[in-house]
Amino acid sequence: MKVGWLIDAEMFPNYCNDLETAIEQQGHTAHLVDAPKPPYRWDDVQDSYRHEFPAGSCVVAHGDIELITRIGRDEHWTPGVFATVENYHCTSYFPHFGQYLLNSDYTMLPFGELLRQQDFLFNSFGNSGQVFVRPDSPLKLFAGQLAKRDNFAADVEFMGFYEFPLSSLVVVSSPKSIAYEWRFVVADRRVVAGCQYVAGNEHVFSAEYPSAARELADEVAANEFQPDPVWIIDICQTTEGDYRLLEIGGFSFANLYACNMTDVVSAVSQTARRVWEEQQSASVKDEA
Repeated sequence: MKVGWLIDAEMFPNYCNDLETAIEQQGHTAHLVDAPKPPYRWDDVQDSYRHEFPAGSCVVAHGDIELITRIGRDEHWTPGVFATVENYHCTSYFPHFGQYLLNSDYTMLPFGELLRQQDFLFNSFGNSGQVFVRPDSPLKLFAGQLAKRDNFAADVEFMGFYEFPLSSLVVVSSPKSIAYEWRFVVADRRVVAGCQYVAGNEHVFSAEYPSAARELADEVAANEFQPDPVWIIDICQTTEGDYRLLEIGGFSFANLYACNMTDVVSAVSQTARRVWEEQQSASVKDEA
């Protein structure tokens, strides 16, 4: 059975053509959609993407997080997306992967409490007058960043620039120094592809990765907690040489960087077919 792939044509230009080629070479169907213009949000054009594949089709979408979350809510296709956003909140996966985390020393608190708790945070997690702060949510209205004790109020104000809700949780941890970062794709509890995407402070894309990074990814992928049938694991190596879990993420809105697209398409399509077939079987049973 053919699997339909709906691809955001503008989101991932570094590999969009390679992904489309891999899909078509394996006998599946790739439909590329452009972002709404001039420039609108996906919410402005509602469900215009629906005409790309018939309702109920086996489809995997890959693109901008706004498009992906809309498709996920729509449930027009199966699986539609591999991006159960709530499962990628730190509050959801930290309890399962705590032993592997880079930021295994952490606390969580409402964003609006950062300033009041400044002394506690720097006394508990400060190093060289800095702490690391990131949102609990994977939607990341601000990126994880270092905040300085002598500039804390300004740093917190910057984090809230895009009206970050005062009640939303943030993670605070001690600063870490990272040398390398790798991304791995998981399908049905198996790592099926991987690549390097950071070396030092620069984006460096390579299909190569060390065995130690892959081994840690394999261990995380086999965990009882599975946020989706297909998902993303990011592994890092600290400047001290330790391999740690940086974070996890949803496949459908993740950049695949230099991953082998043939391997990604093969594994993800197989999992998508399984999910679709299980949904069809469940529907038949419900009707019986």
